[in-house]
Amino acid sequence: MSYMEFKPLVKKVNLKPKGIVEIVLETSISDLQGKIDPLSSMIDRRAEATLDSLVVNYNVAINTQTNKPVIGYKVDDTGIVHEVKPEGEQLEAELGLPKEKIPTKEEQEEAERTVIDDFIREGFAPQFDDLPYDFQNIISRKLAGETYMKIASELEMSSGKIVDLVDQYRSRVAPMALKWDEWRKGKDKPNAANDSEEKPVAQDDAPATDNEQEPAALAENGVSDSHEFAIFDDEGEEVDDSLPVFGETSKESGDVDSGENVSVTPEAEGTIDKEAVENFILSGQAPVFEEITYDFPALLSRRRSGETWIKIAASINISSTKLQAAWSKYKKLVAEHMAKQNGEEPGAA
Repeated sequence: MSYMEFKPLVKKVNLKPKGIVEIVLETSISDLQGKIDPLSSMIDRRAEATLDSLVVNYNVAINTQTNKPVIGYKVDDTGIVHEVKPEGEQLEAELGLPKEKIPTKEEQEEAERTVIDDFIREGFAPQFDDLPYDFQNIISRKLAGETYMKIASELEMSSGKIVDLVDQYRSRVAPMALKWDEWRKGKDKPNAANDSEEKPVAQDDAPATDNEQEPAALAENGVSDSHEFAIFDDEGEEVDDSLPVFGETSKESGDVDSGENVSVTPEAEGTIDKEAVENFILSGQAPVFEEITYDFPALLSRRRSGETWIKIAASINISSTKLQAAWSKYKKLVAEHMAKQNGEEPGAA
């Protein structure tokens, strides 16, 4: 194998004597599953490399008096992003007053490229007169596997030029994309008022607070004492609790999403705990199952690197519900495989 693709972390760029530049890349074993030997054979041999950042940098103009962005955005019910004028500027326009010069400063922000590309591919990103290209088509083709060189050739420009144009466009629409991303996540949240029926409460019975609910009540509401159903993930990041949580289904609630999710049952795991199963998956020793079509060693590695499961699902263009079902089934199969390797029968005490 003389060709391979993976998504490394750029760790160092060292300037060495005689004009040599050393680039150090870091990735996980699972990301290089089946590629270690071919990669080793490339040592001290010339290779062609292309690096495309998965993070988009963009500048935001900040009002130094209010310490808020000069330009704000709102999203309507159809997903279209609109610019919102600051209150002072809106009042000046209504009263016909001269526009006051606002002291500003530039701050650099970062955004996940997958969010911005989703925004563009879905057709919500605006067009600009100074960038008269079909970026929706360009980015869709690039993500489908076409090269910048091929696309640039059709547009009669250099590949370097088209990369520069795409970078400019992504940076310009980034703040709008982030606002749109908030909107689409909020749109998927169920309306609690419609989902639950009001139950009469006896006058003598005061409603319990969140911390006072009994375990049975928590389970009924889709919450268990398992860390996988916590409102905050391992890194302290607040998660969207209207979306399914990735991992085993809560044993207390018995909650299975639409009957699609396959839980990792105690019978399948035997004495093997969750951490051992995940470490075995990351070691690259887990077998490949025909019914599992996703590279879960690589996806789990991305999760351990800090990405959220919701972002990972979006990056491979599937729903979080579908990925959860496949992940639960995969862990169950791996646990059964480990139990057999250890000489245990599934369900053995």
